[in-house]
Amino acid sequence: MEFYETEDGKLGMREIPPVVAELLRQIPRWTEWESDEAENRIFPSPAPGSAETELRADWQAFVEPELHDYFLSTRQMVEADLRGMAEDGESFAMEFSRKHAEAWLNALNQVRLALAAHHGFDEQDMDRHGARDSLDERDLALVQIHFYGLIQHWLLEILEGSE
Repeated sequence: MEFYETEDGKLGMREIPPVVAELLRQIPRWTEWESDEAENRIFPSPAPGSAETELRADWQAFVEPELHDYFLSTRQMVEADLRGMAEDGESFAMEFSRKHAEAWLNALNQVRLALAAHHGFDEQDMDRHGARDSLDERDLALVQIHFYGLIQHWLLEILEGSE
């Protein structure tokens, strides 16, 4: 798989293996892993603890609804970009506007947080490396989280390079 940027402001991926194409298609569907734990990771309280209940209530009433709308719009933008992914021989390829990079970063972050919450990952799990004798669903989710992190890293390099 290769990441690239075109001269006319497009970002792209080519030589995408079919299994990776499926991982990409799952980005806008993080709600499949939606739970209270995922909600708490994606929408953390601005004031942990019970001392700031009024601030937390205001946050939930006035900020969270707009965040939900914004997060939905970023997932919809990524979903629209993903509809442009096309078969290219035995692999896939896609391009999207550089202007969509922020939406991609946001959507990738949402799905990574939701997957981590769904599988109960902590910091130690996230730092786990090395070969294993077998892979279970949790191990595959960790690979998925790290893959999405790789895409975020690429996007951040592109955005930081343009400043």
